[in-house]
Amino acid sequence: MSDNVTIRQLAVKNGGQACDAYSALVDQVVRLADVVEVLGNGIARPAGQSLARWQVLAEVEAEAAPVAAIASRLGHTRQSVQRVADLLVDEGLARYRPNPAHQRAKLLEMTRTGGAALRRMQTAFRQLALRTTEGLDPERLELARETLGELQRRLESELP
Repeated sequence: MSDNVTIRQLAVKNGGQACDAYSALVDQVVRLADVVEVLGNGIARPAGQSLARWQVLAEVEAEAAPVAAIASRLGHTRQSVQRVADLLVDEGLARYRPNPAHQRAKLLEMTRTGGAALRRMQTAFRQLALRTTEGLDPERLELARETLGELQRRLESELP
């Protein structure tokens, strides 16, 4: 753990039980995010992809979208999603088409090849999900998701 995280934790841990629990939860979420990223890249690799490419493909699975909208939904910068989208287009997994609502902001849509790659990643993810959720109560998972969503909304309200 970095020194900055340790210092931040010590400051939070002096705030009572709720702050202690909050600090432990944030630490756990960060660790979980690291594991999810490693596993996601591992799932995507056999399809010749990365977690970032998987996320962008998944965002246009049902409907083409402008890069800025994809970035907003993923919580990434437009520029980073643009780079990924351009790579997907270069590899034939997606293509740009005109956007009737905006002349310059083209729509990114998945190709058949991209759909096949996405399905391979989704299948591998489902297998992982089945293995790792065996014996877990779906209601507790939903409660955890709701709690994290509420914390996210509260933290977003603190953003400048």
